[in-house]
Amino acid sequence: MTGQEERDVLFARLFGLTSVIQSGLLVRQRPLLASASTSVLSSNLAGYNETISQLVLLGEKKSWLRESAWWSISLALDALHASDASWKEEAVDVTIKRLFVDTKIWTPEKVALALILQASYPERDWRDHLSPAFKIPEILSTGNLTMLARILKVS
Repeated sequence: MTGQEERDVLFARLFGLTSVIQSGLLVRQRPLLASASTSVLSSNLAGYNETISQLVLLGEKKSWLRESAWWSISLALDALHASDASWKEEAVDVTIKRLFVDTKIWTPEKVALALILQASYPERDWRDHLSPAFKIPEILSTGNLTMLARILKVS
């Protein structure tokens, strides 16, 4: 593939994944009727996890795609939070693991998602997920300003 073809494929993947999220299909609990004889299954945990993983991989593949890919992850998290999916808690656990355990590097996008997740799920213990980068679980605490400045300055 040429460079332009590779960029086109990456943007197509990002657009497709974002479209699935924005359409509501990612967390849909009722099957869609495709025709009188068949129906499309409702969403599930495996599909959600694959979408998040693909977006993280897209962001890692090209640095110029990272902001858009992680913005799409934030859309997925918003959709998940607003949904009544039976697998919601498991999806949050897997998302946190994928973003904070599997992905070690801190970026401005990761900080943004950490803030979104903390606001949406304040009852969770964030200390384990944010250390050793952040000494205090509340990211915007004054004790974390040096680390935040370092993360925001690098990018």
